[in-house]
Amino acid sequence: MINSSTESSLRKVLGSFRREEYVTLLKQWGSFPADRLSDVEKATSMKRTAKKALVQHVIQLCSVKNLSKHAVGELELIYQQNHPNSRKWSVFQLTEQAETKEKHHVTTMEEFKERLNKQLSLYFRNDLCIRRHRDAWWIRLGIQEGTQFHRQTASNVVYMVHPPQSQFIILSTIKVSHKDCVMQALLNSLRCSEIREIQLTGRNLDSLASLALNSNSQGWFSQFRLNQVDTNPLAKRPSRKRKAPSSEILDSDIVFENEKEKELRDKQVLHSFGSNEQPKLQKIEYKLETKFRGCEFAPAMSLNKEPFRCRVKFEGTNVLEGIRQLAKTGLVSLPLPHHLGNVHSLAKNHFVLADKKRTRPPEQN
Repeated sequence: MINSSTESSLRKVLGSFRREEYVTLLKQWGSFPADRLSDVEKATSMKRTAKKALVQHVIQLCSVKNLSKHAVGELELIYQQNHPNSRKWSVFQLTEQAETKEKHHVTTMEEFKERLNKQLSLYFRNDLCIRRHRDAWWIRLGIQEGTQFHRQTASNVVYMVHPPQSQFIILSTIKVSHKDCVMQALLNSLRCSEIREIQLTGRNLDSLASLALNSNSQGWFSQFRLNQVDTNPLAKRPSRKRKAPSSEILDSDIVFENEKEKELRDKQVLHSFGSNEQPKLQKIEYKLETKFRGCEFAPAMSLNKEPFRCRVKFEGTNVLEGIRQLAKTGLVSLPLPHHLGNVHSLAKNHFVLADKKRTRPPEQN
């Protein structure tokens, strides 16, 4: 039979499933009896069956196996792999050890798990699950606090995603009290000299990974990364007629009186953002520490020599796409400043804007 604490954890995980994904996720799990999947499929097809009753039915079918806490953790990891956007993620960059010139990505997933488990055990008891999913290593770290192992709250669970051939690792929210220990364990396991947060956060994991891994091929250059161009851009070729840009108006209340100006604007937007869908960032934040430039409207501010500090925040389901649409409709001035028009290539969405410090030339005697 299933342990009571394990059953409670399993019930919580199963309660997160959508009705139509029970069979698929349980099949990926591998710890559920294959001959009972048909019973689950039949139960999920009965629309009148309450979610609570469905979960209880699956738990009863699981009782034929002595499930461990680790097995439930693996099921939770599988659920997270299928719902990556349910959490907030932060991107960290790894720096290799220069003195040994040892590449951290040469290790296998099994070796990495063994190293990481050994390092984490120096700080706290833990339950470590790791699976490969879409060419990346997915790690679920459950940290024990207290005297009993079943005391593993949601805040003590950390998810990590590491493409093994890259210098980036993406982490879910982690407790401040655990952060230093986990970072040191990752450094020793991946044999790196430094791990630092690159101020790139959000909920869309695929977009964050794309912004970090492909920072040099965003915007207009994304067409080459996505193999949408079948010729060498540097090779000489005869010019051919281009299709006229679409004259579709996104807002029916907007009337374009100057078509030439609109064509120029469309060209500038295409050059900055390209024609592909933009990576999804839910927030872009700027902290300004610059000289106040509105003295003609507020003359008294000219007497203040201290930097003018304020915070500007853009929020939405897809901020980069929103900025592009504002530029297309002429609601912002073009060309966009560098910190707005090149966000997709900076691999950051938190910025500090400050005035450049001018250095005086050395005095000649």
